[in-house]
Amino acid sequence: MKWYRFKNDINFASTDEGVYLLGNYAQVVIYVGRTDNLRDRLEEHPDPDNPCLQGVGVSYFAFERTFDSKNREQEFIEYYDPECNRT
Repeated sequence: MKWYRFKNDINFASTDEGVYLLGNYAQVVIYVGRTDNLRDRLEEHPDPDNPCLQGVGVSYFAFERTFDSKNREQEFIEYYDPECNRT
């Protein structure tokens, strides 16, 4: 998966359904999400409703277009165990 610089490269994000990863300055995954429109959702980050993301510098994003986004999101959460997805 390719990393993009957050906000500067937002136009590279697809407008399709998919999953996305947010990374810190070291490209460590800190959050995994899914959406019907990747670009629109990424433009909303950092998410004001997620206190974890408010305290962490979101510097990079990656995305994957997929029509099986719910299962793919869960796979990424299990694999990366991102701090902002922990309950």
